[in-house]
Amino acid sequence: MLFDYFLGRVTRILKQGVVIETNSIGYRIAVSRPHQFHVGDEVKMYVEDVLREEGLYLVGFSSIEERDVYLGLNTVNGIGPKSALKILAECDFKDLKKAIEANNLFFLRSIKGIGQKGSAQILLDLRGFFDLNQNINVNQYDEVYSALRHLGYRAKEIMTTLAKINIPEATNEEIIKEALRRIRSYA
Repeated sequence: MLFDYFLGRVTRILKQGVVIETNSIGYRIAVSRPHQFHVGDEVKMYVEDVLREEGLYLVGFSSIEERDVYLGLNTVNGIGPKSALKILAECDFKDLKKAIEANNLFFLRSIKGIGQKGSAQILLDLRGFFDLNQNINVNQYDEVYSALRHLGYRAKEIMTTLAKINIPEATNEEIIKEALRRIRSYA
């Protein structure tokens, strides 16, 4: 790793990144959500350098924790730097981390570009990566899904609701109660 972070001013917003000027040098940095920046903003941008066949480029993050999630995603079989950045563009990194901790496949499947196999691979490869709770029921959300189906709720309604619930260390009953509360509020 060449750089840890840059302190500087945003001088341009690009389609997939920003330009940060520091010490009269402009650094083009790929970011997951360039629209969150504004020209003239003073920022501290944590970075990761990526070396690929097409060249060297920098990827930027608003916090060390976001960078850690990105680095974790890069360790997942089948996910590279660009895919990891796209995943972070689709969801907040804190929600992603909670979903991994809660073992919530429904949340991961709701992210554009991640299918069933990719979701399972993320959970498999990142279990323990963030020093999260290791005493989880890996089938918990499937069990909750089945219970709600037995209560007569529609599959799509259940999947949409469970994708929004990430409660680490919750019991099946607590997740079912929260799901029922949310389903009833939609009606």
